[in-house]
Amino acid sequence: MGKNFWIPESLVITTEKGPVEYAVIGEGKPILAFHGGAGGYDMSVLIYSILSDAGFSLICPSRPGYLKTPLSSGKTFAEQADLSAKLLDELGIDKVGVIGGSAGGPPTYEFAKRYPEQTKAIVVIDGVSRTYDQGEVSKLNEMLFLSDPGQKLQLWSLKVFPQAVIKKILEEESNLTPSELKERVEHIIDDPVKLDFIMKFYQTMYPYSDRKAGLWNDVEKLAAIDKIKDLGKITCPALIMHGNRDDDVDIAHAEYAVSEISGSELYVIKEGTHFGFWVSDYAEEAQKKAVDFFKMHI
Repeated sequence: MGKNFWIPESLVITTEKGPVEYAVIGEGKPILAFHGGAGGYDMSVLIYSILSDAGFSLICPSRPGYLKTPLSSGKTFAEQADLSAKLLDELGIDKVGVIGGSAGGPPTYEFAKRYPEQTKAIVVIDGVSRTYDQGEVSKLNEMLFLSDPGQKLQLWSLKVFPQAVIKKILEEESNLTPSELKERVEHIIDDPVKLDFIMKFYQTMYPYSDRKAGLWNDVEKLAAIDKIKDLGKITCPALIMHGNRDDDVDIAHAEYAVSEISGSELYVIKEGTHFGFWVSDYAEEAQKKAVDFFKMHI
């Protein structure tokens, strides 16, 4: 795989909690961005780029175990929040908005709980707040998705057979019917922006070997959650967004968070799968909602 020129170079800084890799993109009011599982700072740069495009500055750390941030810098989500707080200290940033998606949900909640004076507002997209346990990984999926050669094959297949691969992706993370699935795949293929997003998203999980420690730490820590405790301690404005066709992280996660966080808002992404915020028919509406929310509260 060659250099992906849309991904900025990262830096590594040593904090009181350990080393952390990060990149900053955009100029404006700062937003701390937590990536999902199998990602890294590069995933945050991609999936939250609507915010840097809208005039915010995105601080994108690689969570521990991903890329150049060692797992020793913070195994638990609370420790990951603490590490990010120390990163902000090193960068001289006092107050931030915080955004997290999927497995980036728990550290977002933890940061808002632990650093209320620093947290202006949070947005969580299809984030985990309750038990998340996907069970055993099949040998085939392990070969295809949890190995460098398998991922390289997936990336090649995505370029050569995009419809087949996107269909497989959406089957795994949604409860769309066959006819809805066919329509959604065609919608993505016909939209250059959404197709480009899918192509780039899968680059942010390669190579697996540089993300393996973080991914398996996530798997272990997410399965150990019953319900994230003390969400009621979050006092900042909170926008909890979730697709109602997400079969990876059920919408009950969002409903629980909203029931616990006083004054929080639940935004249902219509017909949204786990990727609904980015590639559903209503993605643009959801993205505008998140941008407007941060503009209002930061």
